[in-house]
Amino acid sequence: MNKKTYFFIVLGLMVSLFLVGFEKVEASSILMNSEQPLGYASMNGGTTGGQGGRVEYASTGAQIQQLINDRSRSNNPDEPLTIYVTGKITLQNSSSDKIEVKNPRGQAHEIRNISIIGQGTSGEFDGIGLRLINAQNVIVQNLSIHHVLASSGEGTSIEVTEGSKNIWIDHNEFYSQFQGNNNSDLYDGLVDIKRNSEYVTVSWNKFEDHWKTMLVGHTDNASLAPDKITYHHNYFHNLNSRVPLIRYADVHMVNNYFKDIQDTAINSRMGARVFVQNNYFDNVGSGQNDPTTGHIKTAVGWYYGSSQTGYWNLTGNQFINTPNSHLTSTTNFTPPYSFNAQSANDARQAVEQNSGTGIVN
Repeated sequence: MNKKTYFFIVLGLMVSLFLVGFEKVEASSILMNSEQPLGYASMNGGTTGGQGGRVEYASTGAQIQQLINDRSRSNNPDEPLTIYVTGKITLQNSSSDKIEVKNPRGQAHEIRNISIIGQGTSGEFDGIGLRLINAQNVIVQNLSIHHVLASSGEGTSIEVTEGSKNIWIDHNEFYSQFQGNNNSDLYDGLVDIKRNSEYVTVSWNKFEDHWKTMLVGHTDNASLAPDKITYHHNYFHNLNSRVPLIRYADVHMVNNYFKDIQDTAINSRMGARVFVQNNYFDNVGSGQNDPTTGHIKTAVGWYYGSSQTGYWNLTGNQFINTPNSHLTSTTNFTPPYSFNAQSANDARQAVEQNSGTGIVN
């Protein structure tokens, strides 16, 4: 081999390595895009929230609620609006026991095109939650929402309800006390999606130290079923169950990291279909048999009261100290969009590095 040939071979290898590295960075950039969601919230026209519109700043709950209400009563009620949260929102500085993203004329009227975003690391909801009611095209991002007591309202950190559509919940942190200080009903859910809401993406969040984590569908009544939910790159840690509980809906659980889930994780009931793709499960489930359904309490199954099972399609998941030898797919469901999923282990590392608040702004 002459020197010239050797030179071009080495040059070709260097270029190839550079391009591989570039592709990895580019893929990571797509996954971390803070302006556009992946998954179901990218469908049905997409989810842009208040992008390109008016920008306001609020440091109290009363200010946030006033901004939402005033825009709805204005001559331009659909004007895109971004509210940056610059302080701690509490019951004491709010006009109600929750911030409601709803049309003040009533829940039969839509409200749309709003983003509520924490500024830096300042956006905190302490003891007070958000309720999205017939809300269309809404982004909730970079907020810490914690210790929302059931005694002071719904007890839910974020409730998406009454036919809300195209909702993106991204890079937030949710937590309370595991087992609610020996009262499992002291807090309710962290993110609950209910009453015909659909096209929702929940991404890059941290869910920690909580008992009844979250649900998709609050009742076995099919007429109130939500649908079309994506959960990707979330960190689920030190939780008891409902990670999530799902009724009827089509759900995509992809590239999430589950760690130290005491009882059960993905609970699929009432004909729900869940694509469980490339997730990392570490110490998930008690391994006991559920007394109602007989399913082993672990990463995926049908657990507790509902009369019918749901279904799951399992691929590419990694199980560490988690009962899994009995798990097989019971449906071939996949969502109707493309998602360039990472391996389970790569997703775990990405979630450890990039989930929660203070990453995007």
